[in-house]
Amino acid sequence: MVDDPSTLINYWLSVWELNSFYAHQPEQGEGQRVWAETAMYAIGRAEAAGLDTTSANASRFYLRAGLINDLGPMGSSLWNPDALAADILAALPLQLEQATEWATNWQQRPRTEILALRRCKNLLGPAQYIRDYLSTTPTARRLDQWLTLREQLP
Repeated sequence: MVDDPSTLINYWLSVWELNSFYAHQPEQGEGQRVWAETAMYAIGRAEAAGLDTTSANASRFYLRAGLINDLGPMGSSLWNPDALAADILAALPLQLEQATEWATNWQQRPRTEILALRRCKNLLGPAQYIRDYLSTTPTARRLDQWLTLREQLP
């Protein structure tokens, strides 16, 4: 008996890899966005099949940031840097104040807290690529605070 590929994480991750590869090829031009949208669908299916949300979000955020950086912002929320910044902030597992407190002595923290700080650092990585595209908003200011803290995170 063969498993239904639509329920297998690895099947959808391979679809994600192939499509995100083509989405990063400059010779695809605006076609990069089509490849990226297909990749976004695939990572959503992988998540539905059991991929952890933090990994899925990090993958989504890096792809979105890369295309915004390569092709510029567009009207769609997928390719809007302000929407991406809001999505990144919403995905963070900690509040800024708590992360700031924990970052001061992260080496002495319990493993679960260190992992939460590490998730924050990983999710914030794509924000560096879109910072120059952001509007002057409270979201951008909050993201700047997080990006300053990111350097201190494990």
